[in-house]
Amino acid sequence: MPAEAPAQQIFALDIGTRTIVGLIMERTARGYHIRAAEVYEHQSRAMYDGQVHDVAAVAQGVLKVKEALERRTRQKLTRAAVAAAGRALKTARGEARREKAAAEEVTQQDVRALELEALRAAQESLAREQGQIAAAGYFCVGYSVTGYILEGAPITELVGQFGQEIGLSVIATFLPRVVVDSLFAVLRRAGLEAASLTLEPIAALEVSIPPGMRQLNLALVDIGAGTSDIALVRHGHIYAYAMVPVAGDEITDALCQRYLLDFAGGEAVKRRLTAGGPVTFTDILGQRREEEAASIIRELTPAIESLAEQVAAEILNLNGRPPDAVLLVGGGSLTPTLPQALARALALPENRVGLRGREAITEVTGQAKKLSGPQAVTPIGIAVTALSGRPLHFLKASVNGQPVYLWNEAGQTVAAALLAAGTTWKRLFGRPGLALSVEVNGQLTVIPGEQGRPASILVNGRPADLDTPLSEGDMVEFRPGADGKDASATAGDLAGPPRFYRLNGVETPFPPRLSVNGQPATPETPVPDRAKVEIRWERPARELLLIAGVPASLLSEEEYPFTLGGRRFTITFAPCRLTINGRPARPEDLVRPGDSLDYVLEETGPSVAAALAGHVLPSAPVTVSVNGQKLRLPGSGTTILVNGREAKPEDPLPRGAEITLVPGRNSAILSDLFTLVDVKKNARPGGRLVMTVNGEPADFTTPLHDGDEVQLTWEE
Repeated sequence: MPAEAPAQQIFALDIGTRTIVGLIMERTARGYHIRAAEVYEHQSRAMYDGQVHDVAAVAQGVLKVKEALERRTRQKLTRAAVAAAGRALKTARGEARREKAAAEEVTQQDVRALELEALRAAQESLAREQGQIAAAGYFCVGYSVTGYILEGAPITELVGQFGQEIGLSVIATFLPRVVVDSLFAVLRRAGLEAASLTLEPIAALEVSIPPGMRQLNLALVDIGAGTSDIALVRHGHIYAYAMVPVAGDEITDALCQRYLLDFAGGEAVKRRLTAGGPVTFTDILGQRREEEAASIIRELTPAIESLAEQVAAEILNLNGRPPDAVLLVGGGSLTPTLPQALARALALPENRVGLRGREAITEVTGQAKKLSGPQAVTPIGIAVTALSGRPLHFLKASVNGQPVYLWNEAGQTVAAALLAAGTTWKRLFGRPGLALSVEVNGQLTVIPGEQGRPASILVNGRPADLDTPLSEGDMVEFRPGADGKDASATAGDLAGPPRFYRLNGVETPFPPRLSVNGQPATPETPVPDRAKVEIRWERPARELLLIAGVPASLLSEEEYPFTLGGRRFTITFAPCRLTINGRPARPEDLVRPGDSLDYVLEETGPSVAAALAGHVLPSAPVTVSVNGQKLRLPGSGTTILVNGREAKPEDPLPRGAEITLVPGRNSAILSDLFTLVDVKKNARPGGRLVMTVNGEPADFTTPLHDGDEVQLTWEE
């Protein structure tokens, strides 16, 4: 039994007038990957101008593609993402605006709500234009945001902004029910259900014109066999769609009429024109003919120019002027001289009209041989659109017993149902409480009031939220929420999350220094509106130690005078010895969050080493390893005399001490070791003493340095 397809994978179908392209795409960490693809060409003219005319024949082709992909991937395919051609499409525009608290950041949910409100406005606009009954016969198959508004002015992106008034406008595309119904009938006959539905130019544009290119005024034309679908972008948004009911089939028909060919023969000849050279074919009278490709193209020039002129006219009608450039996709775009003819019809330079092929879609990998060129763009776009969560669908549900009809089935949520039922977002949330404005360290900080509590939402009697997905026939029960409380804060709240420092290795909360309107404050001190709050994240080590319980008497310093090299010095000493981040410190030194404060309580005074620190660094004795034993060479290193007696660095420093440093020898030879090592102990009669220093042969005069490795052995 084949396995079910994984969630991050989609079966996409491009059911075209001439061919059916099926592919299985999965989302990866690097983009998208096509696992398998299959192309089927209709055996008869079962489709005209993007409309299914023979459901059984088209369904048979879909079934062949499905079964071939199931065999190759060894998984059962039950759902497919599809796209409709723009036959008889209608477009409508809608706008939505909303007022909100200025201190609230605009979220993705806010923008999604505005999109749905604007889409509903577009539906109402279509109903006014077509009549309520006629409009009910249309499905919304796609929409695009054409502009965002913040405080009455256009803006590129709303999410993350702050402002009282936000809004956006959309252009929505609607297709007659018959177009969608026929597609769904084909899927049902092939044992499939619709995973998503979108419009072919939307799918093609998704992968061929990335957002970074949409600041330009571009036209995307998807030229298939039956229709030429158009999408226009400018200022970062898609703003118009259109359809011309002429495409590659018109070129084939003209070729058939000129050379007496049946449709299949005309298609075969048309496809060989791009290769150039002689083209051999047999007409319906059985006559074998040979014509140069260039000659055939000249005969087709009127049909090619007619196609180009109709596409150009629709672009100019929507755009008002020639666009900056035109990108062509779809198999019909391979028609020879079509880009040049379209450039002439738009009064554009020829290099401003070009093909956009699979090669330009860098984030999609796999099946490069089977899916290549401009004809691969739309099927890839259908899959990418479905995986990105952008396609739209439809279903029926109810809100508080009122039936609602949701365009766009897959991914629909309670939010969409509430909007479709006429519920605005102001009713979905209670009003937020009043904000609190305070000045923190000279910077204005606004603390928003409590958000209005969300509405009570049930779906089929079970608790749900705005993002709960809906299925056919779901029943939504909705009750408005409540207003939020006014904002309040304490000085500790404004200080933010706790910060820490390490006290003798223990993670310890750092208490900031707080003041409200110039008065010392604790973390619990309430902050009134328009207050001035000071928060300082640094404190003297003394304060932190007192908070930690160290007696103040142990933090006072005493002076110890001493003489070094005939000069008088004084060293201060506190019973509490401090380090900050491993460096010696004084009680007055500042500590900040993240620092390490370590202290040791001492009863004795400062050491001799403390007195020497910063003045002189006694040289260490020379230490070598002899047969693995560490030995200090006599007479090496500096000798410390305190009041005439030899002392060690760790010895306590008497008050008024006189310190004298006697330099030691700074060089030695190997023979100096013999006062420390009895080399004759292991001697053998007739044996020879072998000496090495750091692995190298040595003699009695070989110099020694600190850290050297010496080996003394006897050999016979």
